[in-house]
Amino acid sequence: MHAFLARLGRWCARRHWVVIAAWVVLLVGLVVGNNRWGGDYVNDYTVPGSQSEKGTNVIASEFPGQTTFVGQLVFQAPAGSTVKAQQAAVDQSVANTATLPHVVSATSPFATNPPTVSPDGTIAYGNVDYDISTDALGDEYLNQLDNAVAPARAAGLTVEYGAATGQIGKGTNDAASEIVGIVVAFVLLFLIFFSVVAALIPLVSAVFSVLAALSIIGLLAAAFTFPTTGPTLATLLGLGVAIDYGLFQVARHREDLADGDYVRAAGSANGHSGMAILVAGTTVIIAMLSLYISGLPFIGALGISAALAVALTMLAALTLIPAFLGLTGRTVLAIRRFREPPPPPGVDPVTHPAHEHGAFARWGRYVSRQPWPWAIGAVAVLLVITIPLIWIDFGQLDPGTDPTSDSDRRAYDLIAEGFGPGANGPLTVVISIPPGTDPTTLVTSTQLALEQQPGVASVAPPVVNPQGNTAIINVIPTTGPRDTATTDLVHRIRDDVLPTVPATTYLTGQTASYDDFTARTVQRLPWLIFAVVILSLLLLTTAFRSLVIGIQAAVMNLLSVGAAYGVIVAVFQWGWGSSWIGVDMPLSIPAYVPMIMFAVVFGLSMDYEVFLMSRVREAYLRTRDTRRSVALGIGATARVITTAALIMIVVFISFVADPDPTIKMLAVGMAVSVLLDASIVRMILVPAILAILGDRAWWIPRWLDHILPRLDIEGEQPEAPELEGAHR
Repeated sequence: MHAFLARLGRWCARRHWVVIAAWVVLLVGLVVGNNRWGGDYVNDYTVPGSQSEKGTNVIASEFPGQTTFVGQLVFQAPAGSTVKAQQAAVDQSVANTATLPHVVSATSPFATNPPTVSPDGTIAYGNVDYDISTDALGDEYLNQLDNAVAPARAAGLTVEYGAATGQIGKGTNDAASEIVGIVVAFVLLFLIFFSVVAALIPLVSAVFSVLAALSIIGLLAAAFTFPTTGPTLATLLGLGVAIDYGLFQVARHREDLADGDYVRAAGSANGHSGMAILVAGTTVIIAMLSLYISGLPFIGALGISAALAVALTMLAALTLIPAFLGLTGRTVLAIRRFREPPPPPGVDPVTHPAHEHGAFARWGRYVSRQPWPWAIGAVAVLLVITIPLIWIDFGQLDPGTDPTSDSDRRAYDLIAEGFGPGANGPLTVVISIPPGTDPTTLVTSTQLALEQQPGVASVAPPVVNPQGNTAIINVIPTTGPRDTATTDLVHRIRDDVLPTVPATTYLTGQTASYDDFTARTVQRLPWLIFAVVILSLLLLTTAFRSLVIGIQAAVMNLLSVGAAYGVIVAVFQWGWGSSWIGVDMPLSIPAYVPMIMFAVVFGLSMDYEVFLMSRVREAYLRTRDTRRSVALGIGATARVITTAALIMIVVFISFVADPDPTIKMLAVGMAVSVLLDASIVRMILVPAILAILGDRAWWIPRWLDHILPRLDIEGEQPEAPELEGAHR
């Protein structure tokens, strides 16, 4: 594989215009195609096989007029007045809304029995049913809705959009975060390369690959359901990984450019760093695709989005970057006064004195001389940071956690103020009435049983379909959707009340669905962790021909992931510094956030493991001295890995500006993990553990060595002939 990648790099460097033109055509075609045929992003929290999903399906089947996309128009009267005083304006606004596209029906607060007006008359709401998910409706539709409710606003009423209506026009726009990340990345790249050309190559490659990935995701969204956070996660991960891979490629290319043969140098970089990119990127992709172990379409689609982004960045790193290196020639070298002198003739670049005697190499030897105290201290620090994880509270976010600048948050607060917190999360009991059973008796007895439960504020009159075989009863809890008492009520109704009903029953509704979603995610999380660790262990063992290296990498990455979890709990659940990033209340941690974080963070940790250990292994094959190899590996990679980590951290942190709390959690958690991994793990734990193990670090059972394929990550095998058609 090393030889193939080296040939591919040389071919792309020679035929650079062909490769660049192919990428331009591919990108333009994908972008145009996405604009023409791309689909919309929809959040689907369905839990296959769950009680909530079955109940929703029964409602859709037996109540054709009912939709699952229900929104609200919330009206508030000014001080000293009531909504009733402006009933004509309210009714006109609701009637206007009913004429909008995709609206199945819109009901005035005064058209229901009883009216949906607060006891003091100052707040009222009407329901709006849609025939599609409102996540897919953008700013143009929001303008139409604003025009529709203009009579109520002209009458002095405040109008806010709640539930599904509040999701209209809320598509994420991360342009500011992307610009900040790219600009800061350019500055850091220039400071390490002292060359504008060298700094631009990783950034241009990143833009190509991320735009291509987003276009593919958009096209897939026309046929499959992708969540609204899918493009954001793909951009966040794709930018960070693409810039890092480009950085490693360009850095290795410049090392090998001493003799001026930029085609040969591009091939060498593709063979060495490119092989590390292939292994590291494959690890990330495996981790992201493992999200399908959750059994949840929402999480699986997020994994596909991120995996596509990483796959495109790998393709660009292995083809487009060598083409850019071939196009730019020696201009990727630093400004003359900042250039490092080339190695003397006959000096192996792997054992270059600059690598062995630099500051980072001296640090590696310093840690190696007293490895036990350093290893114990590093592990202790990571375990202390992990401590908050013990108290993690899994839950689900809702509009009540959005910024107060959002209409759906203001609508949520008004509903809670006027009708109680439970009105924002009603529960729906679905009853399939057996043949020969009196519907009235059955639903009335069920209604009474529900009313007697602690934590129930009210129970709406039952609704029976015309066939008389299905009934719906809406239950309003006394507590809000995120409250643990509401979760307890969900379990109590399911476990104690519904089993006593002589019929097939289901508890559904958004709050119950979220409870099922959380339970399924928490149940599957250990299996995801196990699968990712085992697959990564096998991949690293195959790459480095060492079972010990694979095991120590897995254990250290688990430590860094655990520490990242601890920080997430401390910041978002305990509120430590959360106000600095725009979060104004303690939040439960959505169960899918740790799941996605584990897949992403574990994969990214393997990036630095592969890049560092490939250089250590390369040095070990020359010297057969583990401690010296550690110093050479750290000396050759630490500056680049540190810069790569800083770039990744900046890219991740820039997405804290996203209003979605889950994106904030992912951004903070991933940034902290990269920080810990590039500092404590790579600069302390790795040299300490390798010093403790010595030559035993490269041990692998003979039987395992025979059955595992050889990836030739260090280029031990002689290179194969040139690709057909290539020439010097």
